[in-house]
Amino acid sequence: MSVTKFEIYDKILLFLCCTTLYLYLADINYAIIPVIISILLSSLFLYFEDHRLKLTGIIFFMILCIFIPSYIIFLPLHLYNILHMKYQFATLIVPFLVMVNLSKYSTKVLILIALFLFISYLLKYKTDKLCTLQTEYNELRDSSTQISLLLEEKNRSLLQNQDSEIHMATLAERNRISKEIHDNIGHLLSRSLLQVGALLTLANEDIMKEGLSDLKTSLSGGMDQIRASIHQMYDESIDLYSQLQYLVKDFTFCRISFDYDITNSPTSSLKHCFIAIVKEALVNIIRHSNATKVTVILREHPAMYQLIIHDNGTVAVSTKLFVTKAVDQQDFGEGMGLRNISDRIKSFHGNVNITTDMGFQLFITIPKKAITSVK
Repeated sequence: MSVTKFEIYDKILLFLCCTTLYLYLADINYAIIPVIISILLSSLFLYFEDHRLKLTGIIFFMILCIFIPSYIIFLPLHLYNILHMKYQFATLIVPFLVMVNLSKYSTKVLILIALFLFISYLLKYKTDKLCTLQTEYNELRDSSTQISLLLEEKNRSLLQNQDSEIHMATLAERNRISKEIHDNIGHLLSRSLLQVGALLTLANEDIMKEGLSDLKTSLSGGMDQIRASIHQMYDESIDLYSQLQYLVKDFTFCRISFDYDITNSPTSSLKHCFIAIVKEALVNIIRHSNATKVTVILREHPAMYQLIIHDNGTVAVSTKLFVTKAVDQQDFGEGMGLRNISDRIKSFHGNVNITTDMGFQLFITIPKKAITSVK
């Protein structure tokens, strides 16, 4: 329930008590008028927020109580209204109003009025307590909800980090196993092939030569399969996003943002190409740019991969002329590492577009259909 409902319930209770006493005592002529005025004033207290207007209504009612004694019966109801006003000093007039009307009512009626006044104060105290508890409950509920959301976000972040760490650990272990196979089993098979070749040279009997030849063929086949498995494991152990994220985190020259949107993992050679280009571009920014912000975007489209590296640094006129000439002639010479970037992109039949209008930007596209032909 809201605070307004608490007040309404309290006022209804006080109004019923006062009205019962009033109807018991009042004459039939004009008996409804004090009831209507009390209802209107109490309703205005709920509707209007202006405390000065409320004070005006209370003063009007007090004047009525002085000149028309029957209104004093509804004083408990309006005491409740006064207790909810900003101008609490108006409560000091309540005893004066009761004293003015002492001779108008019997002791029994005055005791009932005093009792109703006390009940009015208790209801005000009770309502304030309920409002305080309601506010504390709402704050606690909001705080609990916020803490729950923070905990959920924290758990989600921990799970994501855990999955990422597991993935990175799996890739590292796969890379370690591939190197161990290459260094140990690969060398053992290579030595075995050399030994079989030496025995094949020394063998005189045809049966022995045929057996050694078959053994050499089997060892060579096994060696080829192991080599292929090692290459596959090594290719899968390279996580493009993690490698680029590492480069971005390690870049402290200025503020940098990174946007990665690739669903299908590229080939190993293309992964190395992207990593090398980003590394070369970031080094060039450190050496030659006065940028305050760098943006790295890598996206996958249905027919191509797109890499954009942009910084907001100031580009000198000489650099603009050099870049314009290099782009037109597709010859970057040795300037600013662009030659290496251009050669890597050409090896994948890709295109690079360089703009210097609003900072320095590399816009690289590599078609997917050309990737499969690159070993």
